[in-house]
Amino acid sequence: MASFLLRPDESMLLVIDVQERLHKVMESEMKDLSVKNTIILLEVARVYGIPLVLTEQYPRGLGKTIDALEVYLRETPHHEKLHFSCYRDDSIRSVLDAHTRNTVIVAGIETHVCVLQTVLDLCEAGYRVFVAGDAVSSRRASDRIMALDLMARAGALVCSTETISFMLMEKAGTDTFKQLSVLFKE
Repeated sequence: MASFLLRPDESMLLVIDVQERLHKVMESEMKDLSVKNTIILLEVARVYGIPLVLTEQYPRGLGKTIDALEVYLRETPHHEKLHFSCYRDDSIRSVLDAHTRNTVIVAGIETHVCVLQTVLDLCEAGYRVFVAGDAVSSRRASDRIMALDLMARAGALVCSTETISFMLMEKAGTDTFKQLSVLFKE
């Protein structure tokens, strides 16, 4: 039976293409929420020592990673790519595979292009994939909704950022819980 549990020591976080020119044309309802939730995932990953992989799709044309995220990414390599799927880029695939972790938590844009193609490839490659459904966005809500459905049908688990975070925390009363639970008190 497949495991639906998240464990920090088996997980890595993949943040896909949250770049200036892409971000500003995202659907208004999800635009700010997806960034807020990506920041939460970055903080959870930092606290648990979960490796982070960050990608940028053709940054000369689409700009750099947005400033709101850069604050959390100062020491993180930015992997440039041309393939829509991160996993089809040799260098990014090598980075992911080198971590020897079997679970990838995914956030980013656009849901129906780079996120979708990456998730499908990761599932096919045997990774357990958790998509933070409220930390991804597209220009159109309909594209986002259909892509999330397709990812779930392909075997990815689509969850909220809060669900992912609390699965990683496992229990209340710990110092880590106290440190991270404040992120959800809004």
